[in-house]
Amino acid sequence: MNMLGSGATDLLTAERFLRFGGLEAGPEYDTVTLWVESAEISDDADSTGSGNPLFDRIVGIPKTIETGPGCLRYCITFRDCLSYAWRDEGHALPEDEFEDGGPEAGAPLLRQHDSSPFLDYVEQSTRAGDVLDVPILHFAVCTLDATIDVACLAPPEVTAEMIGPDDPGPKPGIGKPER
Repeated sequence: MNMLGSGATDLLTAERFLRFGGLEAGPEYDTVTLWVESAEISDDADSTGSGNPLFDRIVGIPKTIETGPGCLRYCITFRDCLSYAWRDEGHALPEDEFEDGGPEAGAPLLRQHDSSPFLDYVEQSTRAGDVLDVPILHFAVCTLDATIDVACLAPPEVTAEMIGPDDPGPKPGIGKPER
């Protein structure tokens, strides 16, 4: 796994939890735009627990992971995209299983893989590797809802904005959320 960085990308790779916000092809041909929102563990002191006192005594009172005012919304744009895939969190293998070193605690939620089953699939199912003079890159965005895999020719462009109290959410179709 390679480390990414600069500006909003640094903020994104430092996040602990992300929620999926939306995905859309565009705004240009061969471009995929993805919106994710940072999420935090709720400090809700009014939590009634799981409803199972034994579970709550052993494990502790469960807390929710929420997105709200003060969290960041990221717009991630992948240009020169060859393929993308959605893996639902309920059925996906752990993302860190692709790495030779095994699972890595605290790994960034935007990752670049040098090798992976997804990258192998894209290289085998397209002629891109035969005709391109640049390597195909595999990025994965890991959210609480899904893992989104993207094969493209360049690192993504990442922008961030603060979510306000009256925020309407991302606006697919314009390349980034409206303000």
